[in-house]
Amino acid sequence: MWCHPLEPMITSDTALSGVRILVTRAREENSVQPFSELLRFRGAEVLEIPVIDIKAPDDLSQLDRGLQNIADYDWLIFASKNAVKYTLARAQALGLDIAAAPLKLQLAAVGPATAQSLKKAGLPVAFCPTTFVAEKLIDEFPGYPRLAGLKIFWPRTNIGRDLIAEKLTAAGARVDTALAYVTGLPADAAQLAGQLVDALRQGKIDVITLASAQSAKNLKELINMGLKEVPGSHIDALLAPVKIAAIGPVTGRAAIEHLGRVDVQSEQYTLSGLTESLLASLKFPQKEQ
Repeated sequence: MWCHPLEPMITSDTALSGVRILVTRAREENSVQPFSELLRFRGAEVLEIPVIDIKAPDDLSQLDRGLQNIADYDWLIFASKNAVKYTLARAQALGLDIAAAPLKLQLAAVGPATAQSLKKAGLPVAFCPTTFVAEKLIDEFPGYPRLAGLKIFWPRTNIGRDLIAEKLTAAGARVDTALAYVTGLPADAAQLAGQLVDALRQGKIDVITLASAQSAKNLKELINMGLKEVPGSHIDALLAPVKIAAIGPVTGRAAIEHLGRVDVQSEQYTLSGLTESLLASLKFPQKEQ
């Protein structure tokens, strides 16, 4: 039996048949969105409107410095698949092989998707927290809270919390951070904003899925951008008939902050977990075909 790559234990069904779900994740380079495919696999109708654009930073000097001195570090932390992708691409461009670094260098990954990306690149993962959030990485980090003398390199993005660096530094480690990639609004934001608002006004979206806190923030910006062309409309009224689903508590809090509420929050901080939370928490009637 064929199983979807994001969730090998599920079988194809129509549990989300007729449910119209908005996927807000960044565009995939190969144009195949695995999360969308997983939702379609469960019978949903999927609309993809990326609210995030991800690219390499203009200034790579900090990243280059860390990679060129990687032998000085005890730990290399990756908090996302994109951090893995852009860091390894830059290392390759510099002619560096992280796998050839001294044996003392260990890799930490936040979440199974990040760990899998490292393993596919031939890099063993020494530590992955039991829950895929910064707090657990800190609490379960080997040796925490006694990290005196430890040297850590953390390639990251331009958004998000500094909690990891702050807590590990407070525990005695030296934590060097560097921009590996930057996240912002897509270049075609105005066009996407119009498409998004039109779809919401026409009732073509039943559920909005959010896979990051930045997705919630950018979604609000795009909706407000689109509403400038619709006098008298307000974001709260536009979102009232729609369920908002978040991948975990951090994203859930961002949804409340920027969109006013969250209706479904995944207990597992993965895309397959978010899908299962939709199945468990949203009791959709089967729509007429």
